[in-house]
This record gives sequence, C-alpha cells and structure tokens, in this order.
Amino acid sequence: MEEVRGLNHPNIDRMPEPFLPAFGSNYENSALRVMVIGQDTASWGDLRQFLSDPRSPFGGRLDDHLDEFQGHEFTRPEWGSTRYTFWGFVMMLLAALHGQENWVAMRQGAMTEILDSFAWGNCNAIELHSSTQKRELNIPWEYWEQVRGAGARFDRFSHIVETLRPHVAVILWKGMNPQTYFEGLDYDCVSEEEGVTHYRIEPGGIDVFHCPHPNNMKFTEGAAHFRDRIREAFERRGIPLIFPEFLSGQAEGQAVMDFLQEHSPLPEQMDKFEFVAWVADELRKRGTFMSVPALCELLNFRGFTTDYGDGYSGGRGSYRLISAAYHRQTDAGAHERANNIALAFRRPNFDYAYSVED
Repeated sequence: MEEVRGLNHPNIDRMPEPFLPAFGSNYENSALRVMVIGQDTASWGDLRQFLSDPRSPFGGRLDDHLDEFQGHEFTRPEWGSTRYTFWGFVMMLLAALHGQENWVAMRQGAMTEILDSFAWGNCNAIELHSSTQKRELNIPWEYWEQVRGAGARFDRFSHIVETLRPHVAVILWKGMNPQTYFEGLDYDCVSEEEGVTHYRIEPGGIDVFHCPHPNNMKFTEGAAHFRDRIREAFERRGIPLIFPEFLSGQAEGQAVMDFLQEHSPLPEQMDKFEFVAWVADELRKRGTFMSVPALCELLNFRGFTTDYGDGYSGGRGSYRLISAAYHRQTDAGAHERANNIALAFRRPNFDYAYSVED
C-alpha cells in the first residue's frame, strides 16, 4: 500500500486491488485442507478505494472479501455455472474429493461442510495485464507495471505454506512457472502424466497438482478427465476419498479411521463437545455416518476423557456426550452443525444415537 500510494494515479475507471487468499470458516481444523489456486481474479475491487478506505491498514477491505468467500458467494451462477468455469470445476472437484457426485447441489446450498473447509488463492495478486485489457479499462502499461511490481512480493507459494498450511493444493493455471512460484521452497516433480503434474513441497510434505484452467480443459480431454486424474492421485497418496456408509470397526474402514485419527484435533485445540461436532462435519462431507463405539475410539485415541477422567466405552455417557454436543450447537444458533450431529452417529443396530425428541 505504501509503495503504490505515491504513484500518479491516472484518470481511469478503476485499477484492480491486490488479492490475498481466502479460507473457509472451518478450513483450519479440516481433516483435509485443500486449496485451489487460479491465475488471477478479474475485476477484484478498486485500488484507489482500497487505499482510501481508512480501515484498510487494519484489514477492513480484506475482511470484506473474506466475508464474501465464507458466505459462499462463489456458488452464485454469475461466478461460473458450468464445469468449464473456474468455480464450476472447483465445486465438481471438491465434491469428488469427498466421495460426492452431485456437485450442482452446492449451488442450491448443499454440502456446506465441504464449502466451509477449503481455501482459495491466485498465483498473481494483481491480475495480468492481458486480463485487464479484455475489459477495456485503458490502464496505461507503465502504471499497471508499477502496481504489478508492488504486488509481486505476494506471488509466491511460500506465503501459502507459512500461513494456510494446506495438505493439498490444486493449481488451475497452465502458465504457472514452478521455478518462480515455488521460489525458496524445496520441491520435486513426482509425476507428469495425462495433463496433470504432481509436485511435492517441503517442508510439510504438501502435494501440489498442476493442470490447465477449466476454460482450456474443454479443448483437450475435458473437465471430467482432469477431475478423475486428480482424484486418482489423491488415492495413490493414501488419502481416503470414499468412507464406508456405516463406519463401525470393519476392516475396509480402517484406512478411514487411521486418516481421522491422524488429522483430528487434540484436546488443547477444542473441547470434547466441539470434537463431536468436528467428527460429524467430516462424516457429513462424505454423506456417511459412524457407530458410537467408533466415535469412542477416536475420542480415546486423541485423549479426550469423561468428566471423571475416564475413557469412553460406548455406554450411556457416550450418548449423553452426543446429546450435549447437539444442544450446545443449537444454543449457539448453529443449527446445521446440530443437524449433522443428529445424523452422523448411530447405535450398532443402525438406530440414531440421538434424536431431537431425546
């Protein structure tokens, strides 16, 4: 802001302001932190308003954009309604990575657990001049280049690693240069096949998948091809995408339990009631449910205890915990999360562990 404040701003309609990444309200604690990254965002605010906003040094404008993202504005048709638009493909991919198929339902308000748990970035904080020219804003090259130069410090994946710590990132821009974008990081090319390049970033063991923008996919193998290749790469990485319909100690569910145990929060991060809500969210992302004994296994593995300091055994105390977690969410006005709790846990005979009438 200080670098561009003193520029001689020309008499133009607008100049895009810097874009910084946004993240869902439950991204930080999500078992699978996925980030999608594009080329740039057209018509992102106005630099002069960004500079003149007295709140901006304290994040006011950035908070506004974050609120828009966390309010799922990107599901609106004008942001992109087909799989060959950025947001259409992102929603299709996110659904697939959580074992879901009907991604169009996201535009009608479904699958909010998934939409709340990913992050969004761009390789370019200030949009490319070629993007600006398409809208005939008549921004002088020299001025644009000065603003771009001031924003270039944000055009590195190292900032993403430091602040958002994703497990996986998907870059949807064919022109991404790994030597530039991954500058300062230790990275290796794991594979390059069928239009998808897989990089491994250290530190952190972050998997990055690079493929063309959805607009270009329709001229090659198609959006479904790239979705499937990325999904297959996730599975090779050992990330379970499809949970058993009823997670209850069966052998085929052990990989899922291992995944949840590895990525679930610890008692110092949240209390046991929030932990129950967290597990419910992860299950509802995949349209599945869990037995109460399986929930107790997770609670005990992470070190949660009863009020008496004991582990959970699947008895009455475990069911009271689910009931209490439900009521805490309803009292807080989080009715969707409460509903997730009511749907996510079952008795061994498949009856709901908790009902609203209880």
